[in-house]
Amino acid sequence: MTVLVTGGAGYIGSHMVHALAEAGQSVVVIDNLSTGFSAFLPEGVPLFIGDAADENLVEGVIAAHGVESIVHFAGSVVVPDSMRDPLAYYRNNTMTTRSLLNAAVKCGVNNFIFSSTAAVYGNPDQVPVPEHAPTPRWRQPPGSAPRSMCSEPTTRRRTEAASGISFT
Repeated sequence: MTVLVTGGAGYIGSHMVHALAEAGQSVVVIDNLSTGFSAFLPEGVPLFIGDAADENLVEGVIAAHGVESIVHFAGSVVVPDSMRDPLAYYRNNTMTTRSLLNAAVKCGVNNFIFSSTAAVYGNPDQVPVPEHAPTPRWRQPPGSAPRSMCSEPTTRRRTEAASGISFT
């Protein structure tokens, strides 16, 4: 089984790549290197420099490497930057995820782990933050719209219902 790690040359993604490789898993990485570095990867792990939203690239990597699972770390997470350039964040976090899911479904990949930011927990009462920790009731930033039908969680739920892909 080969695992595709998007954003695998970034800080968190590269730790996942190392853990998978050390566990004897076959791993392949797609990363645009906007915040990652090829030097973070273990020797011998294939790196495809490109955009996880590029469905042709993703489909080619899945086919060439027999990918059965995807771990998606290629999201943008810096809150102040998201306030300055919300459309770039929407593109990367929502549209890229949609394209990646589309490629996964088309290629029959049924296992998908989506890494999200811990920012949803605000200032938590406990560190490390457990999965069951409550999320605060958020106030929308000034001028922002409420969560749309195109949000990433909605996209994941609907894709799971329609295709059978399994999310973690």
